[in-house]
Amino acid sequence: MPGPVVYGKRQLAERQRAGRAPPLQVKGKKHRMNLDHIRYFQAIAYYEHYGRAAQALHVSQPNLNYAVTQLENELGVPLFEKHGRGVQLTRYGRLFLQSVNESLRILDAGTRDLQEMGRGGGLVLLGGIRKLAAQTVPDLMQKFLATSGNEHTRFELHTKSSFTADLLQAVAEERLDMAFVSHPGDDTVFENVAFARSPFVVVTPPNHPLAQKSSVTLRETLPYPFVYFSKRGGLRRPIDALFQKIGATPKIAYETEEDTVVAGMAAAGFGIAIVPDHPVLRCMDLKIIPLTDPDPGRTAYLCRKRGALQPTAAQRFFAFCQAQLSQGAAL
Repeated sequence: MPGPVVYGKRQLAERQRAGRAPPLQVKGKKHRMNLDHIRYFQAIAYYEHYGRAAQALHVSQPNLNYAVTQLENELGVPLFEKHGRGVQLTRYGRLFLQSVNESLRILDAGTRDLQEMGRGGGLVLLGGIRKLAAQTVPDLMQKFLATSGNEHTRFELHTKSSFTADLLQAVAEERLDMAFVSHPGDDTVFENVAFARSPFVVVTPPNHPLAQKSSVTLRETLPYPFVYFSKRGGLRRPIDALFQKIGATPKIAYETEEDTVVAGMAAAGFGIAIVPDHPVLRCMDLKIIPLTDPDPGRTAYLCRKRGALQPTAAQRFFAFCQAQLSQGAAL
């Protein structure tokens, strides 16, 4: 591989007069761009604050100042400018960040792949909404590991932020290889694999007028106040779609994010609710009523970013899940 192009002062002046891009390296300069400095730059760009970046990286702030100074000297342009108590990227910094992000993504994925291959396996970074992460995802992981050739694969299952929007963002930013979510991502960005889940049911307190019914249509619920999912929750969208099918709007008395909280508030008498059927409901003081119209069937999705550079183990696991989920019953 050829080394970096080196220019003397005269050559540099000629290139500048000709309007050509400044060279990567000028003869006589001792400093060289290194990986630590590039990662420091990326962190400062993310936090827009030297102090917070230093804390996240566990390095001193003077080290960050030195790294940015060396990068700016080598590149010949300012990368940051002051903004209040922090900093923001200059137009040169924004251009450089695009190249840095892409280069580090390729480098990190390749490093991870080779390290895991050297250990005879691979690391797969998964995310999932809690209901899927509690049973469906572990079942798929176990079946995959039981398949010949996959025994040395390792998994990290992340559920700290179990909202679909957050998980899709993590996949888009390649902090996760894939995620199990309640609604699909943008088809231009994500590859989405749909699979069936347990249906929606109506839950009421035991003494509610609907509690005597063996089944209920959505239209029959309209006179009653609802405990409803907030817009941040992934279940809001499919429940809204049910009401849109009958051209009606629910009477929303309270909103919250977690399905177990929605069911708990219904049990306490704050309203009725539509929630996914789940064994935990049978531990609450609720009447669980099948919903018959419109079709209460639910769909969940396995999503990964299109064109993402992934370890071999992640590619194998995605293909395995795709085959398993296309065959399975409601999960």
